[in-house]
Amino acid sequence: MKKYLFLCIVALLIGASGCLDADPSSENGTVVNVQDMQQIDQALVSGPVFVSMGFASCPACKIMKPTIEEISQEYTGKATIMYIDTRENPQVARGFNVYSVPDMFVILNNDSEGYLYMASDGNITRDRDIARFIGVTDKGTLLKTLDMAIASRNNK
Repeated sequence: MKKYLFLCIVALLIGASGCLDADPSSENGTVVNVQDMQQIDQALVSGPVFVSMGFASCPACKIMKPTIEEISQEYTGKATIMYIDTRENPQVARGFNVYSVPDMFVILNNDSEGYLYMASDGNITRDRDIARFIGVTDKGTLLKTLDMAIASRNNK
């Protein structure tokens, strides 16, 4: 009986401490795990889309994960926050020419010519290389870019 009780307490402590790696979409319901490009296209109908790409064992991705989750909570109803696991969905990552992770960007809209991205300087571009954030990035920089994309969509 004591052994069973001990195991239950240990299991509760591990679960409560955050040591179990939860799926971000199930944790708060706002980070969407992308399986295909259609999900991004559908999300763009309602507003800008912030995309983060990485994989579970990437150290820099682990550092950025809490920031992405915070952004998803703060921007619920304003923008869609999406995550692409580059190892589980390499075909989607290839579509964005990913060469390093974490790789993050804000898609403002799309049209017949492709995606329009919001660059950190406020310019709208079709060149994702200009609009991407690679590596550990300051939350303020990401929020500023996302805010400019929201403002741009609201002004149209």
